[in-house]
Amino acid sequence: MRAEQARGGALPTSLPAHHWRLQPALAALHGELDELSHPTVDAVRDVVETAFADTDWIDGWIAAMAQDALRDAYFEPPLAPTGNGFQRGVAVFAHRHVNIALNNLPVDVLAAKKMQRGGPTAITFTGTVSVQKFLRAGGALLQMWGAPEVSGNFSLDDGLACRPAGHRALEDADIVTLDGRTQSYVIEHAIADIVVLQAEILLDRAPLLVEYDSEDLTAVAACSTSDAASRSQMLLTFLATLGRSEDDAVVEPFTHDDSFFLRWHATTELFRLNEGRARARLHAMADRDPHPDLRAAARNALGVLGAEAGACHA
Repeated sequence: MRAEQARGGALPTSLPAHHWRLQPALAALHGELDELSHPTVDAVRDVVETAFADTDWIDGWIAAMAQDALRDAYFEPPLAPTGNGFQRGVAVFAHRHVNIALNNLPVDVLAAKKMQRGGPTAITFTGTVSVQKFLRAGGALLQMWGAPEVSGNFSLDDGLACRPAGHRALEDADIVTLDGRTQSYVIEHAIADIVVLQAEILLDRAPLLVEYDSEDLTAVAACSTSDAASRSQMLLTFLATLGRSEDDAVVEPFTHDDSFFLRWHATTELFRLNEGRARARLHAMADRDPHPDLRAAARNALGVLGAEAGACHA
């Protein structure tokens, strides 16, 4: 276990038998990432691509867990489940620079999804650079897509559009490095299940994940790629729901956050704690917020509030 020995420490005795730190290839990957003096997307990508060149260890690692499950009805693999309605998988590795999951895309689910389409679908640009090794390619054909990189002041009114960028036929063991800030793909078809080892690089992500309409190719939706911003939104809502007026001093600084969506969310929650302070922030946003959507939204909100106040006086 070179990565642990390099730091001069012994492995914790409390780790489960199949924890990734006890898997030599993953322990070595962790050590390589720790040793990067100037971690960048490119540096991390190079380390991951090198580690993904030989993934024969996966079969034995997973098979050992399957054998333990056969012997012990209460065995719980130390791998958190991941997935959605499209794919299922397990998280196999975590580092501050990269997360890795092993995912299975069943061909019957892919087929059903295509058969059930009743209208336009989304082409998603995740905003994250990823390295994907297709352990089982399933005879898949990818439709590649390109799009402009978005800034922190992205607006759907910008009229951004994605564009086709050719096709790629996959074979077993192919490695695809995808810059999700400007690149995406859609699986056109497959003839068998797809198994992919996917590394998501956590550095220099675009501020937003953006979805494009598959018919007119224009941007139709966006959401944050920041875990911290999403957690802040949740916690601000909790504080406002508790309704303690003294918490306005905690909420108000978030109305100045760099993320435009967090500024707006914090301002709406501030109304529940201190209406006067929230109105002041709305006036400031309407006059000089750097994001055009927030300026427009603040002006609209002030108009609604003014109309409501006039109706109450009448």
